[in-house]
Amino acid sequence: MGRFCAKCGRPYSEGVVFVGNLCIRCYLEENRVLDVPSEVEVQLCKNCFSYRIKGRWLKPLTYGSPEEIVKEALAKVIEDKVRIREVHGSSGKIKVTYNVEMPLEIHSTQFPITIVAKVEAGREVYEQRYPVVAKVTFTLCPNCLMRVSKTYKAIVQVRSARDRIDRVDRRKINRILREIDPYSIIDVEEVREGLNIKVSDATTARILASKIRNEMGATVSESFEHVRRNREGKRTSKLVIVVRLPKFRENDLVMFRNDMFRIVRISGFRVVLRNERNNAKTTVSAEALWDGRISDIPETTVYKKYLVIGRDDRVVYVVDSSENYEVKEIPLGYVSENVKPGDELKVAIINGKPYVLGKA
Repeated sequence: MGRFCAKCGRPYSEGVVFVGNLCIRCYLEENRVLDVPSEVEVQLCKNCFSYRIKGRWLKPLTYGSPEEIVKEALAKVIEDKVRIREVHGSSGKIKVTYNVEMPLEIHSTQFPITIVAKVEAGREVYEQRYPVVAKVTFTLCPNCLMRVSKTYKAIVQVRSARDRIDRVDRRKINRILREIDPYSIIDVEEVREGLNIKVSDATTARILASKIRNEMGATVSESFEHVRRNREGKRTSKLVIVVRLPKFRENDLVMFRNDMFRIVRISGFRVVLRNERNNAKTTVSAEALWDGRISDIPETTVYKKYLVIGRDDRVVYVVDSSENYEVKEIPLGYVSENVKPGDELKVAIINGKPYVLGKA
């Protein structure tokens, strides 16, 4: 005797999928293929529009309209809450997928949505529709709550070996800050010693400190303050990162190996220097900014203005009006190629060596 569906009597055939003693159509009338809650809730930060998933606050992928952000958050919540049941039929595992139907426009914090399951069993395709109530709750995420209350978990203290943070340093630090998630920066406080940058979490604070170190040749040190235990016995403290900027920065004239150099670039853990007499470049560790290998121009340096009166294939001939117009020779490699008679040069004399700083 042939096999029949126990509910509708449909006969078993090669093209009909059976689950147990029911054909797929009757099985779907009696059984759900999805585990779906009757309600789903989206927690949305009313300040930055981040949303909470599995206890974590996520930033929207795109900052479109509030409706688009709610729909993005809902899709993530549903992905977390909905479970597909495994269904095995006479022809093997049955394929189940689903999508979410949402209203085109959202006008309230509570609205209906529909989760539509698509069941593919052999040559037959069926749907199951699940009505769900979606609720949107507006609150403040931890970062925004800290911004409002001015509380923080880490602080980056930027200090300078020059005793102050000037406008040049501040512009570079502001540019670095723009690369950091603005909602992680609780406050930027100007103090006499420099800047105190209060940050919502230790990871972001370390990223910020690393960026300043890599771009400005700074040193970084860490410590913790206010170490204590909360009611649950867990240690709580604030991370303190001190970022100290070096005395020297890009484009400064400095002494290195008893010669005058210009700092061309500070990048990562390297400093690129250019010799002011022959334009030769050399690269040293950023530690040289701190260990004395790179130093100030001597106070005994004498600055003069020389008038160019001629040149040949070896030297440039100059005179110094302050020294009875005595003719001096400067090797051709120490001056720019476009220097010509009549030009006036600014020259630094260090230990008897002339360093051409350019046209006066």
